Amino acid sequence: MKITELQVITYILNCIRIRTKPCKYFQLNSPCFNAKEGIFSKKEMDRLIPEKWRLQHVYDDEEDDDSAYKPENYPIFVKPEWGQNASGVFRADDAASLAKIRKITRQARTRYLIQQGASEKREFEIFSILHHADKNRYAELTITETTNSSEINPVNSIYNPATAYREITDKFSEPQKQALWELLGQIGRFGISRASLRADSIAQMLAGKFHVIEVNLFAPMSINLLDPKYSNSELWQMIRRYMLALARITKYRDQSLTEKPVFTKIMLYNRQNPLLNFIRERL
Repeated sequence: MKITELQVITYILNCIRIRTKPCKYFQLNSPCFNAKEGIFSKKEMDRLIPEKWRLQHVYDDEEDDDSAYKPENYPIFVKPEWGQNASGVFRADDAASLAKIRKITRQARTRYLIQQGASEKREFEIFSILHHADKNRYAELTITETTNSSEINPVNSIYNPATAYREITDKFSEPQKQALWELLGQIGRFGISRASLRADSIAQMLAGKFHVIEVNLFAPMSINLLDPKYSNSELWQMIRRYMLALARITKYRDQSLTEKPVFTKIMLYNRQNPLLNFIRERL
């Protein structure tokens, strides 16, 4: 059984055990969901990031090259306003490669953004689940370093064969983990999230000297589970712990918030079927 499937099943069973509805998972980060567009907009998420950590991020929706945005520095990354697992993301190393990418993106149905590449050398994934009894604490927090064996400025993802993940949480003391949690709290406190950061070192990251590539709020995977050093038994123990924490925060989420059709809107996003789009627009 795949890790993702095992997590989903374990989460559902934990929800049943503690008497909460698994479908309410999609309300955990609903305040950041754009109900009109039906997405967790990368551009809107970008506004939550303090300027000191924010990479330049602009819409790339001009139809001709003369009026289109012209980056001052490369590399840049061209990414859809909504997407998971780096789907549809391109890297441009110069104006010529950007022009080729635009021939593709201008035919797409979704809106694209240009994000400036980060100058820092190392990439880190910070996964967290909020504590159900104290919204200022985390129930789970892991730090994983992402490496790439073939590129300097890669589009890393679980589908990139050159991408590897190495959990380094054990290199951090509890005060250091708390310090990192407090830093990320400047972006927001989310029920579940995974923040991708670029920093030159662990010390620099702990000092708040980094850039945020992206914050995933829809279905962020606990990416440390992809570290090959773990045995099946160790993976199972971690999955059980994470999914119990997730079920608990689902049960004790802020129920005063207006619920939004997060799952349905996202599942129907960018469909070519006119009927599906008609349904989506009226949710």
